[in-house]
Amino acid sequence: SDEEQAFIYTEVEVLCAMLDEWHIQHKDKALSPRVWQFIKDNGFLGLIIPKEYGGRAFTAYAQSRVMSKLASRSPTAAVSCMVPNSLGPSELLMHYGTEAQKQYWLPNLAKGNEIPCFGLTGPEAGSDAGAIADTGVVCYGIHQGEEVLGLRLNFSKRWITLAPIATVIGLAFKMYDPEGLLGDIDKTDYGMTCALVPAHYKGVITGPRHYPIGSPFMNGTVDGTDVFIPLDNIIGGVENAGRGWRMLMECLGVGRGISLPALSTSTSAM
Repeated sequence: SDEEQAFIYTEVEVLCAMLDEWHIQHKDKALSPRVWQFIKDNGFLGLIIPKEYGGRAFTAYAQSRVMSKLASRSPTAAVSCMVPNSLGPSELLMHYGTEAQKQYWLPNLAKGNEIPCFGLTGPEAGSDAGAIADTGVVCYGIHQGEEVLGLRLNFSKRWITLAPIATVIGLAFKMYDPEGLLGDIDKTDYGMTCALVPAHYKGVITGPRHYPIGSPFMNGTVDGTDVFIPLDNIIGGVENAGRGWRMLMECLGVGRGISLPALSTSTSAM
């Protein structure tokens, strides 16, 4: 569209002019604070988010062209912008989130007030998402000074892009209810579930950075020990407990179908 093309001609060109990949890779080992602020202020992290939530609502084709152009100048910047628009909580919230979750998280994600990452890959589980060992057990706990029903999470994730600077973690884990606290004493294993875990929650550790494939985009570990979250933190609420596999496949779709091919196309062209 004219709007999308104008973004490529203006904001994308300005961002590209700000980027020196040699300096990023060999000097700073990161994007500068000035670049990050420009990315946030100009909606690069909210390309797929609907306009009513403050995003740009770009088409898949426009998103591909934006990422290809960025990647031709700086793979580090391209990957940093790709993840919130593909492998992150935004799309899951758009498809599955409750209205309360959408109203809070999507505007903040679109503006860059919140930086997301998605915790899937573990030490013993990469592409095989079904092999993850991370768990969430239904229990009572204290949240904001009140006792509520929630989940006790224990997880260990690796190679999570944007983890070192993330403020909210989309987390995939296997959910169990051994005491039947959700009301069905015969159902103890709910299966794969996705939830939002703010990075400041007690027990969450975003650990040391990885240095992936020679490009210093933010990537690292995320671990959690006995992290308590209320059931409302499940994406879509408790009704979506156990529906994480479908969510994961849809969440991975944009990354595999748009972002990574855009990066590859740019690399081939260069």
